[in-house]
Amino acid sequence: MVKNSFTILLLAFNLFSCSSELPIVPPINTAPTNESHPGKFVWRDLMTDDVPAVKKFYTELFGWTYLNIGDDENDYTVVLHGDKPIAGIFKLKDVESENRYSQWISYLAVDDINHAANYFKTNGGSIYREPFPLPNRGIVSFVFDQKSAVLALVKSSSGDPKDGEPIYNEWLWTELWTNDVDNSVKFYQNLFGYTYKKFDTRAENQYHVLEKEERPRAGVVKIPIENVKPHWMPYIAVTDPSEIVKKVESLGGTVYLGTEGIAGNNAAIIADPSGAVFTIQKWPLEKGEFKEVKDE
Repeated sequence: MVKNSFTILLLAFNLFSCSSELPIVPPINTAPTNESHPGKFVWRDLMTDDVPAVKKFYTELFGWTYLNIGDDENDYTVVLHGDKPIAGIFKLKDVESENRYSQWISYLAVDDINHAANYFKTNGGSIYREPFPLPNRGIVSFVFDQKSAVLALVKSSSGDPKDGEPIYNEWLWTELWTNDVDNSVKFYQNLFGYTYKKFDTRAENQYHVLEKEERPRAGVVKIPIENVKPHWMPYIAVTDPSEIVKKVESLGGTVYLGTEGIAGNNAAIIADPSGAVFTIQKWPLEKGEFKEVKDE
């Protein structure tokens, strides 16, 4: 499901190799918010080798539309839900057809990006791209955590998005799949000062929720599928996951785990036609889905 993260970044971010080649990207907010929410996921970019196929796929599933920015190669595409920018698409270049490296990359808000990047470097992670100014977006750094899960750090020049209720067919959640839950929780807790809660689930595993500002910000779970590397899994809120699943294969995507394979039948794990994986989740959650575990 998830290929080597370093290879993904090497292919995708060669356009960041020098300042004169930086792509044109939109700000995270169309209107500045003047808000700061370190530890909150605030943006996603899709790295893909098949832009036309994924555009059709996401339009048919979620009604997304697009705004192409750049030259005739469409180096960057803005994803719109209604009039609202919600993500971007980078075109992967020089990718062999038999190797699919496409992946959603999630952006995590920070207050001090130099401190955050250095934390990754000195606590078992690494930095692919040191902090650099990305016009319109702010200061960005691409990093790996101590389990090699890739993400982007961002100090947004337009502020962080305001907290609000989830919107259907937009991003709902971001979840770390890891082979060492305790160490991963501590890694991010020490950087952002998260508190966390543990829950038992219908799937008979424990789920950790990282919280900050008295709001849930991210999940952490032991990797539930064999031969999958650690990564941050993005979630999209939907009204009926089973109806989405019915359309996936006809649009060239793959259903890795359908609703019938997930306790409660309220979610599914899907890959788009280029292989980028995400989860759809019925919202709101059903009562009884999670039961908090109190430490004695």
